[in-house]
Amino acid sequence: MLFLVAYQLQAQEIRDFLPDQAILAGWKLSQGPQEYNGDQLFELIDGGADIYLEYGFNRMVTAHYTDPSSNNIQVEIYEMTDDYSAYGIFSLTQQTEEWTKEYGNLSAVSDDYISFWKNKYYINLSWSSRQHTEEPLLDTLAGRIADRVSVWGNYPELVRTFFTGEPGIKPVYLNGNLALSNFYYVDYKDIFSLTEGVAWNSGKYLTIIFKYDDPEKAGQTASSAKNSMSANKRFSDLTTAFKGYRCFDNKGNQLLVRQVENYIVVLVGLDKDFSLVPVMDDISRRIESLED
Repeated sequence: MLFLVAYQLQAQEIRDFLPDQAILAGWKLSQGPQEYNGDQLFELIDGGADIYLEYGFNRMVTAHYTDPSSNNIQVEIYEMTDDYSAYGIFSLTQQTEEWTKEYGNLSAVSDDYISFWKNKYYINLSWSSRQHTEEPLLDTLAGRIADRVSVWGNYPELVRTFFTGEPGIKPVYLNGNLALSNFYYVDYKDIFSLTEGVAWNSGKYLTIIFKYDDPEKAGQTASSAKNSMSANKRFSDLTTAFKGYRCFDNKGNQLLVRQVENYIVVLVGLDKDFSLVPVMDDISRRIESLED
């Protein structure tokens, strides 16, 4: 079954996902299609390509469509290494938007912009110029592209493990320090040796969970991270806490860090009157139940 899925995706050329001009009456292809592979992505989004490469970027195609009234639509289709990578870049870049299941596995939709992920693809459609039309063309194009990606994607296991469907919570899948720094900045160095994690904003606090191969690796990393944060001027008042430590960042937010089995949990308080300990205890019990 897995071989069949892989074969189906390999058989689909990335350009094949672009919409046919036939469904855009009066429109024409004005730029592209242009493909970018690997490090060539810097030619398209210099300064923004690093995060795509960290998540695992293979290639992308972009094209512009224009009508006689100078309306312009840009389509960008990113092929990532797998569905976890595609979810990851979507989850990080679309934190400020409302998430729906209107297109693909998950989408973010506004009047001038549609973004979604499905399987290993992350797709953006936008009005580069919109002057004289009210037609829902982005909706039409997004639907056609989503239909052409023939295989659905799986949410990352860490997201499925810790996210229980709370309204308004948008979990970010992390697999590198650059992604972590975009969610919450700790250090330019990878002090948590991050290979996989999940993070979300609950309003009064941030939750960040890192997963490691075994408890020994998690313990070593927690100890090393504690030493790094103790020497970092961004953090102050570092003291020992149950199975971990607590400190304050340079904005006065309290951090509570705890190793639980082969995980490290970091909570960042955004409300000074909110207690992080009950939340940490609840997450700890949930992790411990995974080992049973």
